[in-house]
Amino acid sequence: MQNRQWRRYRNYLFLVPLFAVALFYQITYSVVALRTATHATEIPENPFSTNNGTVTEVTKEAAKAGLHVGDRVLTIDGRVLKGDRDLCHAVRQHKPGDSVILTILGKERSSVETLRVPESARQKEPITFGDLTVTGLLVAMMLFCVLVGIYVAAVLPNDPRALILFGLMISLSQIVKSAAYYDFPEFLWTFAWAWSVAAMINWSLWLVAFGLYFPDRFAWDLKKPSRKWAILVPIIVWNSLVTIDAVSGLYSYRAFPTLDRIVDHQILISCIIGSAVSFFFCSLGVKAGITKNRDARRRLRILLVGSSVGLGPLGCLIFYELFARVPEHRISEAVELAVGLLFCIFPLTLAYVIVVERAMDLRMVIRQGVRYTLARGGLRVLFGLTGVPIVYGLNVVVFGSGLSLPAKISIVVTAAILISLLIGKTRKRLIVWIDRKYFREAYNAQVILEDLSESVRTMVDEHQLLDTVARRISESLHVPQVSILLDGEGVYRPVYCLGFEPPEQLALPADSKTVDVIKESKEPARIYFDREDNWVHQAPETELVTLKAIHAQLLLPVGMKDKLLGFFSLGPKLSEEPYSRTDVQLLRSVALQTGLALENSRLTSAVAKEMAQRERLNREIEIAREVQERLFPQRLPPIDGIDYSGACRPALGVGGDYYDFLTLANGDLGIAIGDVSGKGIAAALLMASLQASLRGQAMMGQGDLARLMKNVNQLVYEATPMNRYATFFYGQYNHDSRVFTYVNAGHNPPMILRRVQDGTTHVIRLETGGPVVGLFPNAPYQQASLVLEPGDVFVGFTDGISEAMNNEDEEWGEERLIPAVASNAGQSAAEMIPSLMAEADRFVSGAPQHDDMTLVVVKMRQAAVS
Repeated sequence: MQNRQWRRYRNYLFLVPLFAVALFYQITYSVVALRTATHATEIPENPFSTNNGTVTEVTKEAAKAGLHVGDRVLTIDGRVLKGDRDLCHAVRQHKPGDSVILTILGKERSSVETLRVPESARQKEPITFGDLTVTGLLVAMMLFCVLVGIYVAAVLPNDPRALILFGLMISLSQIVKSAAYYDFPEFLWTFAWAWSVAAMINWSLWLVAFGLYFPDRFAWDLKKPSRKWAILVPIIVWNSLVTIDAVSGLYSYRAFPTLDRIVDHQILISCIIGSAVSFFFCSLGVKAGITKNRDARRRLRILLVGSSVGLGPLGCLIFYELFARVPEHRISEAVELAVGLLFCIFPLTLAYVIVVERAMDLRMVIRQGVRYTLARGGLRVLFGLTGVPIVYGLNVVVFGSGLSLPAKISIVVTAAILISLLIGKTRKRLIVWIDRKYFREAYNAQVILEDLSESVRTMVDEHQLLDTVARRISESLHVPQVSILLDGEGVYRPVYCLGFEPPEQLALPADSKTVDVIKESKEPARIYFDREDNWVHQAPETELVTLKAIHAQLLLPVGMKDKLLGFFSLGPKLSEEPYSRTDVQLLRSVALQTGLALENSRLTSAVAKEMAQRERLNREIEIAREVQERLFPQRLPPIDGIDYSGACRPALGVGGDYYDFLTLANGDLGIAIGDVSGKGIAAALLMASLQASLRGQAMMGQGDLARLMKNVNQLVYEATPMNRYATFFYGQYNHDSRVFTYVNAGHNPPMILRRVQDGTTHVIRLETGGPVVGLFPNAPYQQASLVLEPGDVFVGFTDGISEAMNNEDEEWGEERLIPAVASNAGQSAAEMIPSLMAEADRFVSGAPQHDDMTLVVVKMRQAAVS
């Protein structure tokens, strides 16, 4: 493990210092170039140029002083001219307008002469805003090349193609110069000149190396790697000689006289560079024709087009300057700017084809690039064009044209800041509109997948769920082949396939390499069969066959937490575009919701199976409900002088509330109401036991209700668990004497509402009795009696009536029950019960019924029979 990490990071040991040196040079160069451009009127220009001490070019002022091309300079300001460093040092000791004293040997004269040559400024007029803009763009372009090279090499430190690209970017950053080495601080002259020459001259080497290594090495190179050195070694030797000659000339023209004669041939240099460029393009063209790797072919096409667009204009300009012998300063600024902007395409293309994981088709790259430029960049251009008149108005109309350059720059910077703030405030809304306008397809895909992520939550049918998800993914991302593999007994099998028919017996074991990668990776697993460094080539051949059969390119896990239910297999897009980060984020959201819905579907299916298994029990429960209903009084025998009725509304199918009317042998009427603890079947069984116990005791004709209740309590206690009990009320009405005798065993006290002479209603609560039945053995009970008068209304109820709750957890209570009974007293007993139930329902306002509701109403008729 440690060796692997060491191999991975060891290249940084020399890359990081190299990055630092490259950045130091380029940043210093940028500062020097901008300073030189803005202070050109204060910097003296070399009055002449030399080649090994022989004058090759002179300024007008030097020509007037008598200096001619071909003259040999012996001394300058009294110092022997040994190298270019002496010339630059002497010139930098003066200011524009001063003169340097030269001792020369004339080309056509045999005598030594002394001349006083005046020095002119680098520029006579302050730099224009246009020239400064061009200089700034060129400086930014060169710095951009260096940053691109550093980025690619830092991302792929062990990829030789990335290292070659880094060298190529450093070389490209030296093609166009806005400042010379002698514009640097003097202690950096040697470093600046050596770096500049070495970087620029090795451009040919990096081009050839890139052609050899990208996207893959030639077959002949893989078989016999030493062959390529027959191409590279001569270039390396030549470039080394040129660099040594150039650097030595800085100190002494006579250091390597023979070497100087060998390398000082512009045509030879141009031929070498031209041959390198030709080899570069020929290599890419040949590889594009012979490679079978579709991804490599796409990269080559993109690189060929990007290189042609980026390097073509620059090459034409360089050859024009060389062969037409046109000085660089005579080239139009507009031409230089256009060539520089087109040149930026080249490093971007190089970085794209190396760094990007999967290259898109050329047409897709162009289409998306144009859209992005028009949409995102166009917004900035719009604000830029709006700001130009503002800057011009501030610069000329408002402040006048006599401002100094620093003042103008300050105005421009201030305006740029204001425009940037304006862009920041409006950018977000405009970008949303632009995305809808120019990226409609991508926007629609995002909307579709987000909508799908929401809709799958409610799906419970597994086949419908998988079909919907697969089709929507296929339609939104233009993926023709989509399959879904789910876990079944330790093997992942395709349960749904779209766009192809899978072979029979297709499966991936749970312990397979593919499943391990899906589980261990935090990101969806990407599969590239045409890339040898992809993880898929570590899988056994059987897995490769399976993955190829399902056209897998992206494997998306479907699961919950650490449980892998299965995974999506997505094939390549129709456009061959790789799955973007946005695609993956949306797909992960869909997969997460699909996993939840799938688990829900399976739970629903399991519940359905369980319900099917319990169907017999449900039928038995229904029978129990019917039996319980039969336990309630089915027929109410008429009793002279009273009108009575009862009803029970269980909270569940069966319940524990109980009421009963017993016609006794002596003609009396027994009235019972009870509430068994709990709900459901257990309560219903205890209710049946209570009824049986009561009827058995009542039919014995006991007049002592206290003893009757004691016997019932003992029977229930012995027949039920210790935690089961019932509240119970039982009374007997004698129609001859109108005496009502009762015992209350812990039940809600029934009420007798009696209207008195003053028109008010008097409430009598029947509370005498004892504890609940079934909880304590041999519990004592007391009975009580009272005479019922004509017009009295007896109301017995369970706590499901008095404790009915609304959504605010407020109980209906006896304080509302009593007025409800009084207001409905004019109705018959059978009519009063649904009226009272309705009053309670109105109070709860739709809140669920949480307990059984039972009512017993007995009304004394006005004309009672004596």
